[in-house]
Amino acid sequence: MNLQHLKYAVEVARSQSISRAAETLYLNQPYLSRAIRELEGELGIEIFRRTSRGVIPTEQGEEFLARARGILDHVEEVEDLYKVKRREVLRFQVAVPIACYISQAFVAFAGEQTGRQMIKMDYYETNAMTAIDRVADNQCNLAIIRYQDHFRDYFLRYLDSKDLICAPIWQFEYHLIMSRESPLAGRDPVTAGDLEPLIEISHGDPAVPTLPVSVMLEMRRKEQSRREIVVYERQSQFELLCDIPETYMWASPTPGRVLEMFPLIQKRCPMPENRYTDALIYRKGYRLSRMDQQFIDQVRRAVAEFQGQE
Repeated sequence: MNLQHLKYAVEVARSQSISRAAETLYLNQPYLSRAIRELEGELGIEIFRRTSRGVIPTEQGEEFLARARGILDHVEEVEDLYKVKRREVLRFQVAVPIACYISQAFVAFAGEQTGRQMIKMDYYETNAMTAIDRVADNQCNLAIIRYQDHFRDYFLRYLDSKDLICAPIWQFEYHLIMSRESPLAGRDPVTAGDLEPLIEISHGDPAVPTLPVSVMLEMRRKEQSRREIVVYERQSQFELLCDIPETYMWASPTPGRVLEMFPLIQKRCPMPENRYTDALIYRKGYRLSRMDQQFIDQVRRAVAEFQGQE
């Protein structure tokens, strides 16, 4: 039996309305109705009777709800032994790819929350597959994933199998970031051949889905023939780019203020299959909270700001 469904049933009884309960639980009404029907089917009883005045518990439903409230009270007591009560803390958790425009949006979003006394926010930078698993497993309600457009169908099928909604935020081409002292600083455009003598800075948290063996062998051959420094955190990436002119890095479009801060330059490099999408994902039936929407709004503003600079 799903503990979450017990919470749903108790809230419906308290609200005496599916629609009001759905609003309180940040769910859409059809999803909540289906969850209650599944619970009734699992128990083999009718918990609620639908009337013109709303929903009211049946006799068996009253007995079940009394036991459900007792179970939820015990769960809350156990939780209270180890942490501050959840209702006292506003939580926001999001998993995202490494992207300057997203981190810029998160900073702006966090600045909007400074007046709150009790808040805990987790900003987790990781690859697409890990982000998908975190949302599917209820470790966070919201994530942004990045996939190469070549793998679009794979990711859409995988997300659907996990009962996740996917809403594209931005489609773009990867850019090159390098030092202003780079030997390619005056080259426009930069070609793939121009990059061969240089050292690529890459992030050591990939997100490539299952590939055919022939493709994997070709990728391995290319990996062995290139010069590369693998880094697992953002600050060192930028420091390497600044201090070693012979390095470069592929990245999503980077805001001008970040380039000026280090300082770095950004260049286009025509490459096949160099189209990527950043997409918002969340569970089917989950209703975005006010804080979720504030974060998404800031991300969209950051995208619009960059597009205005192009």
